[in-house]
Amino acid sequence: MTWKSKLILGILTALAMLALTFALPKGSALQNAQLVQFPLTVGVWAIFVLLFVKLK
Repeated sequence: MTWKSKLILGILTALAMLALTFALPKGSALQNAQLVQFPLTVGVWAIFVLLFVKLK
């Protein structure tokens, strides 16, 4: 995989995670907590993918 395809895959993964967050019931405490922690979650996943997963 080229760096462009890895970037696109990462962006699509982040958008899918965000979309699944909005699938939770509106106004629930769980949804609010997930929206606050969303940037941290994406950052952790990005570090995991960059360090431990070899995409070919």
